[in-house]
Amino acid sequence: MTVLATCFRIALPTARRALGPLILCAALLFSATSLAQQPEASSPQAIPQAIAPHARLMAARTIYIEHSGGSIPNDVIGEAFEGWGHFAIVYQREKADLIVSIMAPLSDSGVSVSGGNNTPSRNMSAASVTQVRMVVRDAHDGVTLWTGGEQPKGSMKEKQREDNEVEASLRLFRRFRAVIEPEPAP
Repeated sequence: MTVLATCFRIALPTARRALGPLILCAALLFSATSLAQQPEASSPQAIPQAIAPHARLMAARTIYIEHSGGSIPNDVIGEAFEGWGHFAIVYQREKADLIVSIMAPLSDSGVSVSGGNNTPSRNMSAASVTQVRMVVRDAHDGVTLWTGGEQPKGSMKEKQREDNEVEASLRLFRRFRAVIEPEPAP
Protein backbone atom coordinates (compact mmCIF):
# COMPACT_ATOMS: atom_id res chain seq x y z
CA MET A 1 0.00 0.00 0.00
CA THR A 2 1.40 3.39 -0.93
CA VAL A 3 1.96 6.24 1.48
CA LEU A 4 -0.79 8.26 -0.20
CA ALA A 5 -3.36 5.45 0.13
CA THR A 6 -2.46 4.96 3.77
CA CYS A 7 -2.88 8.67 4.46
CA PHE A 8 -6.31 8.76 2.83
CA ARG A 9 -7.38 5.60 4.65
CA ILE A 10 -6.48 7.20 7.96
CA ALA A 11 -7.57 10.77 7.21
CA LEU A 12 -10.87 10.43 5.37
CA PRO A 13 -12.94 8.97 8.21
CA THR A 14 -11.64 11.60 10.59
CA ALA A 15 -11.71 14.53 8.16
CA ARG A 16 -15.09 15.59 9.45
CA ARG A 17 -13.76 15.90 13.00
CA ALA A 18 -10.44 17.63 12.24
CA LEU A 19 -8.05 18.37 9.45
CA GLY A 20 -5.01 17.52 11.62
CA PRO A 21 -4.45 13.96 10.36
CA LEU A 22 -4.85 15.08 6.75
CA ILE A 23 -2.24 17.79 7.19
CA LEU A 24 0.05 15.32 8.94
CA CYS A 25 -0.27 12.83 6.08
CA ALA A 26 0.37 15.55 3.51
CA ALA A 27 3.53 16.58 5.37
CA LEU A 28 4.70 12.94 5.52
CA LEU A 29 4.00 12.52 1.80
CA PHE A 30 5.90 15.71 0.94
CA SER A 31 8.94 14.71 3.01
CA ALA A 32 8.95 11.17 1.54
CA THR A 33 8.90 12.47 -2.04
CA SER A 34 11.55 15.10 -1.39
CA LEU A 35 13.87 12.47 0.12
CA ALA A 36 13.31 10.20 -2.87
CA GLN A 37 14.23 12.99 -5.32
CA GLN A 38 17.62 13.83 -3.74
CA PRO A 39 20.48 12.62 -5.92
CA GLU A 40 22.60 9.90 -4.38
CA ALA A 41 25.84 11.21 -5.92
CA SER A 42 25.86 14.24 -3.61
CA SER A 43 27.13 12.15 -0.72
CA PRO A 44 30.88 11.44 -0.69
CA GLN A 45 30.26 7.73 -0.08
CA ALA A 46 28.28 7.45 -3.33
CA ILE A 47 31.33 8.27 -5.46
CA PRO A 48 33.51 5.17 -5.84
CA GLN A 49 37.06 5.68 -4.59
CA ALA A 50 38.50 4.55 -7.96
CA ILE A 51 36.75 7.43 -9.76
CA ALA A 52 37.52 10.16 -7.24
CA PRO A 53 41.26 10.60 -8.10
CA HIS A 54 40.53 10.75 -11.83
CA ALA A 55 37.78 13.31 -11.27
CA ARG A 56 40.18 15.44 -9.23
CA LEU A 57 42.83 15.24 -11.95
CA MET A 58 40.28 16.25 -14.58
CA ALA A 59 39.04 19.21 -12.52
CA ALA A 60 42.52 20.61 -11.81
CA ARG A 61 43.76 23.57 -13.85
CA THR A 62 47.05 24.63 -12.20
CA ILE A 63 50.16 22.69 -11.16
CA TYR A 64 53.25 23.37 -9.11
CA ILE A 65 56.34 21.32 -10.03
CA GLU A 66 58.90 20.35 -7.41
CA HIS A 67 61.91 18.14 -7.96
CA SER A 68 64.83 16.44 -6.30
CA GLY A 69 67.84 14.74 -7.80
CA GLY A 70 68.91 14.89 -11.43
CA SER A 71 68.06 17.96 -13.48
CA ILE A 72 67.41 16.22 -16.83
CA PRO A 73 64.13 14.52 -15.79
CA ASN A 74 62.91 17.75 -14.17
CA ASP A 75 63.70 19.79 -17.30
CA VAL A 76 62.18 17.24 -19.68
CA ILE A 77 58.96 16.72 -17.73
CA GLY A 78 58.61 20.45 -16.97
CA GLU A 79 58.97 21.31 -20.68
CA ALA A 80 56.49 18.55 -21.56
CA PHE A 81 53.90 20.07 -19.21
CA GLU A 82 54.51 23.53 -20.72
CA GLY A 83 54.18 22.21 -24.27
CA TRP A 84 51.04 20.24 -23.47
CA GLY A 85 49.18 23.31 -22.21
CA HIS A 86 46.51 21.34 -20.34
CA PHE A 87 47.64 22.74 -16.98
CA ALA A 88 48.90 26.23 -16.17
CA ILE A 89 52.19 26.05 -14.27
CA VAL A 90 52.30 28.23 -11.17
CA TYR A 91 55.37 29.06 -9.11
CA GLN A 92 53.69 29.24 -5.70
CA ARG A 93 52.33 26.12 -4.01
CA GLU A 94 49.37 28.00 -2.57
CA LYS A 95 48.02 28.82 -6.04
CA ALA A 96 48.22 25.25 -7.38
CA ASP A 97 45.50 22.63 -7.68
CA LEU A 98 48.07 19.83 -8.05
CA ILE A 99 51.63 19.29 -6.82
CA VAL A 100 53.80 17.34 -9.28
CA SER A 101 56.87 15.87 -7.54
CA ILE A 102 59.65 14.65 -9.81
CA MET A 103 62.25 12.52 -8.08
CA ALA A 104 65.39 11.41 -9.89
CA PRO A 105 67.97 10.16 -7.37
CA LEU A 106 71.58 10.19 -8.57
CA SER A 107 73.94 7.26 -8.19
CA ASP A 108 77.73 7.47 -8.54
CA SER A 109 79.07 4.55 -10.55
CA GLY A 110 82.70 4.99 -9.41
CA VAL A 111 84.17 3.43 -12.56
CA SER A 112 87.93 2.86 -12.62
CA VAL A 113 89.67 2.65 -16.02
CA SER A 114 93.14 1.15 -16.46
CA GLY A 115 95.17 1.60 -19.66
CA GLY A 116 97.43 -1.43 -19.00
CA ASN A 117 101.20 -1.65 -19.76
CA ASN A 118 102.33 0.52 -16.86
CA THR A 119 99.87 3.35 -17.56
CA PRO A 120 98.20 4.78 -14.49
CA SER A 121 94.55 4.02 -13.87
CA ARG A 122 91.97 6.82 -13.92
CA ASN A 123 88.97 7.08 -11.71
CA MET A 124 85.96 8.31 -13.62
CA SER A 125 82.99 9.43 -11.63
CA ALA A 126 79.76 9.19 -13.57
CA ALA A 127 76.58 10.17 -11.75
CA SER A 128 73.47 8.72 -13.32
CA VAL A 129 69.79 8.70 -12.52
CA THR A 130 68.70 5.31 -11.21
CA GLN A 131 64.94 5.87 -11.55
CA VAL A 132 62.60 8.69 -12.52
CA ARG A 133 59.49 8.88 -10.33
CA MET A 134 56.56 11.25 -10.57
CA VAL A 135 53.92 11.68 -7.89
CA VAL A 136 50.88 13.90 -8.45
CA ARG A 137 49.11 15.04 -5.27
CA ASP A 138 46.10 17.22 -4.59
CA ALA A 139 47.54 20.53 -3.36
CA HIS A 140 44.67 21.11 -0.93
CA ASP A 141 44.66 17.88 1.07
CA GLY A 142 47.85 16.08 -0.04
CA VAL A 143 46.06 12.98 -1.34
CA THR A 144 48.13 11.10 -3.94
CA LEU A 145 46.15 11.01 -7.19
CA TRP A 146 48.73 9.40 -9.52
CA THR A 147 52.18 7.88 -9.22
CA GLY A 148 54.54 6.29 -11.70
CA GLY A 149 58.16 5.44 -12.30
CA GLU A 150 60.52 4.63 -15.15
CA GLN A 151 64.03 3.24 -14.98
CA PRO A 152 66.47 4.63 -17.55
CA LYS A 153 68.73 2.17 -19.32
CA GLY A 154 72.31 2.25 -18.14
CA SER A 155 75.28 3.24 -20.28
CA MET A 156 79.00 3.89 -19.86
CA LYS A 157 78.89 6.87 -22.22
CA GLU A 158 77.65 10.12 -20.71
CA LYS A 159 75.74 11.23 -23.82
CA GLN A 160 73.93 7.88 -24.05
CA ARG A 161 73.10 8.03 -20.31
CA GLU A 162 71.56 11.48 -20.77
CA ASP A 163 69.56 10.30 -23.79
CA ASN A 164 68.27 7.35 -21.76
CA GLU A 165 67.18 9.70 -18.95
CA VAL A 166 65.32 11.84 -21.49
CA GLU A 167 63.57 8.78 -22.94
CA ALA A 168 62.56 7.48 -19.50
CA SER A 169 61.25 10.92 -18.49
CA LEU A 170 59.17 11.21 -21.66
CA ARG A 171 57.73 7.69 -21.23
CA LEU A 172 56.69 8.61 -17.70
CA PHE A 173 55.09 11.88 -18.82
CA ARG A 174 53.21 10.10 -21.64
CA ARG A 175 51.82 7.58 -19.16
CA PHE A 176 50.46 10.43 -17.03
CA ARG A 177 49.09 12.29 -20.03
CA ALA A 178 47.29 9.13 -21.19
CA VAL A 179 45.35 9.16 -17.90
CA ILE A 180 44.04 12.67 -18.64
CA GLU A 181 43.69 12.33 -22.42
CA PRO A 182 43.44 8.67 -23.43
CA GLU A 183 44.43 8.00 -27.01
CA PRO A 184 41.50 6.94 -29.19
CA ALA A 185 41.33 3.30 -30.19
CA PRO A 186 42.08 2.64 -33.88
